[in-house]
Amino acid sequence: MQHRIGYGFDAHQFETGIPLIIGGVSIPFSKGSKGHSDGDVLFHSIVDSILGALALGDIGFHFPSSDIRWQGVKSIKFLEYAYTKITERGFSIENVDANIILQNPKLTPHILQMRKILPISFPLI
Repeated sequence: MQHRIGYGFDAHQFETGIPLIIGGVSIPFSKGSKGHSDGDVLFHSIVDSILGALALGDIGFHFPSSDIRWQGVKSIKFLEYAYTKITERGFSIENVDANIILQNPKLTPHILQMRKILPISFPLI
């Protein structure tokens, strides 16, 4: 069995007046993550790590911000796409470890909900 490891990273600016979505969860906060899609930095970094492990380029290659089809799209769609690439190649996900670096808002109350959303895209986690 062949093993691959991917590393993903994503960062977005905060902006007033848009929702903050992290891990598919809407987090109550005065600012949101500015992005072409829903700006979900957690899901974007996981997608990047999957695509990188498969040597398929990064999220921007597959979902360019210049393409209006991806404007406002929920990032779980990107995860579902990445997961199809895994299964098409006969791989599986053994573990996902992710770090979210924020001083505010506090994410601890939302982590369990994020963990419940991930298996929708990754049935084996």
